Amino acid sequence: MPKSFDRAPDQPKLRRRSSMDIMEFMNLLLCFSSLLLVLLIMIRWSVFDINSTEEYDFIKYFSIALLFITSFGMFRFDMGAKKRANEDYTFKMKEYEILRTKWLEITSKKMEMESSRTMESMQVVKDAKVVVKVESNESESNTKLEKQ
Repeated sequence: MPKSFDRAPDQPKLRRRSSMDIMEFMNLLLCFSSLLLVLLIMIRWSVFDINSTEEYDFIKYFSIALLFITSFGMFRFDMGAKKRANEDYTFKMKEYEILRTKWLEITSKKMEMESSRTMESMQVVKDAKVVVKVESNESESNTKLEKQ
């Protein structure tokens, strides 16, 4: 919303997606951590103390499934953010059209007022007779002589 109507309102820009909310951020962290877990499990370091193959397979498949679920969640969050950005853009465009219409009306009224002012100043004033009384220099000189 502009503070004044001195200049035209700015047209909104369509963004690819809206900003990330807290749930999307948490899902992103979970997705990255499950990806890191999958990579670390696949390395099979001795640090993890996984002795049996059943336990190793369970952790491996669980972390891969968690990675797919969180990736699907990221996809859904991204689709929702795109939808929100599109809805926000359509709302801002409607608001922009209203503000632009008001600005055009105000600007046209200003132009009409300025043109009427200039037309008033350009109107020809009817001839009026002006009488100016001028005293002659002789009468002034006579009064000066009398005083002397």
